[in-house]
Amino acid sequence: MKTMYALLACGLSVIASSPVFAQGTDTSGQTPAQAFSGATVEATFGWDHLGDKSLKDIDQSAYAKGSGNGVTYGGAVGYDVPVTTNVTLGAEVGVYGNSGRWNNTTNLNAGTFNTASVKPGRDVFVGARIGYALSPKTELFGKAGYTNMRFGLEGSNGVEDVYEKKNASGFRLGAGVEQKLTKMTYVKLEYDYSHYGTGQTNYYGNTPDGSNFDIRANQSQILGSVGLRF
Repeated sequence: MKTMYALLACGLSVIASSPVFAQGTDTSGQTPAQAFSGATVEATFGWDHLGDKSLKDIDQSAYAKGSGNGVTYGGAVGYDVPVTTNVTLGAEVGVYGNSGRWNNTTNLNAGTFNTASVKPGRDVFVGARIGYALSPKTELFGKAGYTNMRFGLEGSNGVEDVYEKKNASGFRLGAGVEQKLTKMTYVKLEYDYSHYGTGQTNYYGNTPDGSNFDIRANQSQILGSVGLRF
């Protein structure tokens, strides 16, 4: 983990110091906050770790937990306004996908439905962000808001398999740094933490009443973004 942070930080500093990207970053007459105001659109790619903390059916002995790694990809739009010389406030909406999956291979009990696998899917984030511009080229930021993810849940009783998609809502907290490459282009590096929770999932169809699951999931992400600010 420390190595990943170091590599990303070094890459960001090298790009930002490149003479090619330094052209067109003239922000004469603007305060640091004004240089980071306006509408944004960005593409995001990064590493994802999902931990399923409480997945169980009505049989308390069938408690299961696990974790899985994957790749996050997607994009976001936003808008920021300067409120002081260095501080900006804004809003952000993002939609993301995920390649991760967790498979339960240790405690599938015959005769009662257990969580067999969890796959995260479509993820929507709506939130607010605050930034502190260290200069017209570099800004630290934090964000917080609502997130909703669609999970693919698979259950098994050792004979029959059932599958259902379930939306889970939660909150997301994040922080990072934005670096201008040109007057309109930028790169970002951030860490996000999300928590998801949903009530009992009742598999439909001919499955028995015992095929019920709760889901509680925590997600950690290290994300890099490339964007335009208008």
